[in-house]
Amino acid sequence: MATSSWYDDGYLISKGIYRIVSDVVGPECIVKLQRQKVEIYDTLVTCSSNSCDKLFITSGSRAEGFEFESSDIDIMHVDKNAIVMSDPTILTVSYRNIPSLLIMETDNTAPGFAFVKCLKYDNTNIELKHSLELRGPAIYVSSKQIRETFMSSSISSCHGPCQTSTEYGIEGDVAYTLNCPTWPKQAIPFIRRSLDRGWPSYDVLTDICKDGCLLVPINSKQQQCSDMIDLEWRISFSLAEKKLVLSMNHCQFLCYGLFKVFLNEVIKTKLSDKDLLCSYFMKTAVFWEISDNSSEWTPFNFLHKFWNVFRRLIKWVCIGYCPNFFIPEYNMFYGKICGQTQTALLGILRELYSEGYYSLLRCSSLYQNLSRIIYQPQIAYLLSCNEEEYVPISMIERGRSIVICMVDIPCDDVTTVRTLKTLQNVLMLKPETMEMLYAVHIKVNLVLQQYAENLLLSTYSGWPTYPRNKKRYEDMIKAFRIISRTKTFFCMNYLILIQHMYMAGNYQRTIEMIHYVKHKLQSQPYMYLWNLDTDIIMTLLQQGMSHDTLIKSYVVSSLKITDLNIIEELRLECWAVRETIGAGLLVIPPLVFLNFLLILSYTRLGENHRRIDVLDELQTLVYCDDGINIRTVNKAVSWEILGICQQICGDRHGSLQSYIYALNDEHSLLKMATLERINSLHYH
Repeated sequence: MATSSWYDDGYLISKGIYRIVSDVVGPECIVKLQRQKVEIYDTLVTCSSNSCDKLFITSGSRAEGFEFESSDIDIMHVDKNAIVMSDPTILTVSYRNIPSLLIMETDNTAPGFAFVKCLKYDNTNIELKHSLELRGPAIYVSSKQIRETFMSSSISSCHGPCQTSTEYGIEGDVAYTLNCPTWPKQAIPFIRRSLDRGWPSYDVLTDICKDGCLLVPINSKQQQCSDMIDLEWRISFSLAEKKLVLSMNHCQFLCYGLFKVFLNEVIKTKLSDKDLLCSYFMKTAVFWEISDNSSEWTPFNFLHKFWNVFRRLIKWVCIGYCPNFFIPEYNMFYGKICGQTQTALLGILRELYSEGYYSLLRCSSLYQNLSRIIYQPQIAYLLSCNEEEYVPISMIERGRSIVICMVDIPCDDVTTVRTLKTLQNVLMLKPETMEMLYAVHIKVNLVLQQYAENLLLSTYSGWPTYPRNKKRYEDMIKAFRIISRTKTFFCMNYLILIQHMYMAGNYQRTIEMIHYVKHKLQSQPYMYLWNLDTDIIMTLLQQGMSHDTLIKSYVVSSLKITDLNIIEELRLECWAVRETIGAGLLVIPPLVFLNFLLILSYTRLGENHRRIDVLDELQTLVYCDDGINIRTVNKAVSWEILGICQQICGDRHGSLQSYIYALNDEHSLLKMATLERINSLHYH
């Protein structure tokens, strides 16, 4: 490598380049949000699937936290009804109940590959059923056949074992995969090596091994037996690699990102075969460098680490051997980087290495800022002195533009839900954008909550005559999945679920969930949606509440009862509201509703003695609240519900008093119902 004065001041140049790469790849807060976006995408794709038998997991650059134009996303279509065991001796009863049970065989395969033998299969699993081949006394799953079966629908192009598809709302490579929940025997040495070297950490290593691996339908180039070549599957460590990338510190991640930029903007421009060298090789080299060298990665040795990885890559190309990080015996260069292509690639890499950091000037996305650092070292010094992480103005403006685009967005389908959930994570946790972030955060969760509620309402239609069919079950499961992910509206979501349980007649479960929600609200900070505004948000921040705590705080809102989800005990009130304003919409404060359903559930179960304490709590709430838990406009319905509960519990005098308070409330829309309730007291 060319030597110059840059080495003496290398730590300053290194820090300056670190800052520039951070500007291109994204600061740590943006990378985290990008990863969250993909996690939410995983959840929503799985939720929106019409089948409960599939799991969708994303990998690739976007899942790792990158958002370049060239960044890809790989969607792994995991068959949940088929399990592959790496060792038949560890079969348990739980695995024996799986519809399709398969065994991994690696004795006669190339390193990193396996045969999949079938012990039993489910006739309803079309892909698997059509891919079985008899070889001697054993039945195997053909990787070739299952690949063709899977790709026979809506395919635009092929890429290895994948089909390029836009079926799930974003263009990406979709691959059929089999799940192996146990760690493969071929990769056992990886565990020992990791424990010896300390990377990844013990917790990450445990998490990696717990998830096992996947098998993708593609054979190796080393398989000598032509009769078995179509039966070979590649062992995929995509899940483990994703966890390794997430465990990197930001300096290590940016080094990996710089290699991706350097590969796409420099190396590939010199190659006749653009696919000869891929970013996966770069990622593997970074993994090995972190594992082999325990020294700390910091912005000041960022450039030094980059060249260490570069030298490792050159060495691999020189010997024609790229060891897989999990199974080093698997040479990922085999059949690809050899002969004349190997010689040409080696020459290109050596030439770029000899130029030192000047070779980085060939990167169009780095050139403008990098050239200033190289030719004006004082700028590097200023950058190195500023330790506070900054967010590029372009990203702030991007966040603002997205908020503007959210005006009047409809919320009628899962595609909109997916889009909104993605938008939430583009903004950054900075004071100057906190108002925007929280606005998006609230709106996104509201839309998700509304979508889930509509799904449940569809199951109430004609209750209980609604057909108890698969569609209703799938709608319920889909709603529950979405609700479990919108944790900001914890209380609101549980109100929906509690109401659903009560209407389904599951009173014991209703009681358990109500007590759970009450406990959560006592132990976790929460805010009422109707009290939220910019001043309150900024006051909370100024008082020391962190942005993260604010985002994680529960947001509580009233429950809306309509003709579709009406509770029998409130049918009279819904009728009165409909007669008064033309729409049967009853808005009930959350704590009032929880105590109301608790009393109703105890009554249904005949546990009348348990109602007294709940009634006292409800009475104290309604009588003593100063507008914090019960809005003024909802006071009348609260008096009405208290009266109903007192009447159920036998307190006729208290019930009459509550009905009178409800009747005299100027905001009441229930006067017709209240008069009926009072009349019923006189007739009984």
